Amino acid sequence: MFFILSKTVSFLLMPATLIGLSWLAYFILKRWRYRKYLAILGFVLFIIFTNDFLANALLKAYQKPVKTLSQEDHFTYGVLLTGMTNTLKLPKDRVYFHQNADRMLQSIKLFYEGKYDTLLISGGGATALRSDLQEARVLSSYLESINFPMDRVLIEDKSRNTVESAQAVKEMINSDEVLLITSASHMPRASAVFAKQGLKTVTYPTVYFTSDEHISPSMFIPSVDALFKWHILFKEWMGMAAYKVAGYI
Repeated sequence: MFFILSKTVSFLLMPATLIGLSWLAYFILKRWRYRKYLAILGFVLFIIFTNDFLANALLKAYQKPVKTLSQEDHFTYGVLLTGMTNTLKLPKDRVYFHQNADRMLQSIKLFYEGKYDTLLISGGGATALRSDLQEARVLSSYLESINFPMDRVLIEDKSRNTVESAQAVKEMINSDEVLLITSASHMPRASAVFAKQGLKTVTYPTVYFTSDEHISPSMFIPSVDALFKWHILFKEWMGMAAYKVAGYI
């Protein structure tokens, strides 16, 4: 129930949804005396949520900064959280990565640098309507196709969210410290959840959508990239709030 409710609320409170609902209500509520304020609200939300300067600054402040491991750092387990493929795309003879593929690329790099011994891929299907989309197995098949040493790979393919991943990982391993690999924006919530489960994590953030460039005029022009950054922020803010209320962190 928590899983389905959290997904529904997240969708309704996303920036693009809020803009659309404001303008939709403006056209539907034609006799409401304050109807014009709905149009104004939609316009204000549009200006805010398409401003790349603001979105970039807030996302940079929230996400975990770049991490560099020392030469002495070594872990028994590197835990890779899923959420980087399109499991609904056909045909199934290949893996369809999307923008979070940096999680996998950095995990492979860290293994060959000798930073961990075993890669534990955690994540099943993150959808309320399908329970058969086991992304950990999809990623495992990809590693096998590139001749990654599969005797160094463990998979956990039942979890649907970060909480379930942390619980499953805790049950699978005999170590209290892991190298946690996920997106920089997801890392604050993920590391807090793992800590709640009694797992000490050394974080290795990946997938940075923010820019470190100086202020430029283009950052103030309405941008779909800004809307995407706001989407990430809202998802993580709401996820963090929901997890705190539920006692998961």
